Amino acid sequence: MTLTPSRRQAVLAETLAALGLAAERLAATHSTVAPLLPVENAGLEALTELDRERLDAYAIRYARCQDLLFPAMRALARAQLEPAAERGFLDLFALMQKQGIVTDLDDWERQRSLRNAVGHEYPEPSAIADILNAIGQSTPEILACVGRLKAGAAMLHLSAP
Repeated sequence: MTLTPSRRQAVLAETLAALGLAAERLAATHSTVAPLLPVENAGLEALTELDRERLDAYAIRYARCQDLLFPAMRALARAQLEPAAERGFLDLFALMQKQGIVTDLDDWERQRSLRNAVGHEYPEPSAIADILNAIGQSTPEILACVGRLKAGAAMLHLSAP
């Protein structure tokens, strides 16, 4: 895909704006549900309806934020005119790792697995509790990655509006 420099910057700004909004919502929800975590299997049924709704929103917001990270990484690499932007995931991930934006492929795969798990129905309360607890542990790293992406774009004067 050939984009003009101004279009690459516009795509990056749009992508970072969407990611930033998703991260803000995730951070806000994280702060409200943190006192509920870790949740126990038996404790899920004891939660109020409002708390269950907050946990549902939390999982969805986590998935949304994680889902937007990869397009934002690709947009940043394209704005930097990096050849890895047009290659496969592993090349792009290696570039982002070199730039200090992402840390470890195993962490990414775990975060992606959690994102995928949110989209499935789990009749077992233990699966739901495990997913929520893992999301609670993973959220700070997702939010830190968003911050590093924004900082990388700002260094190039390509930050979101």
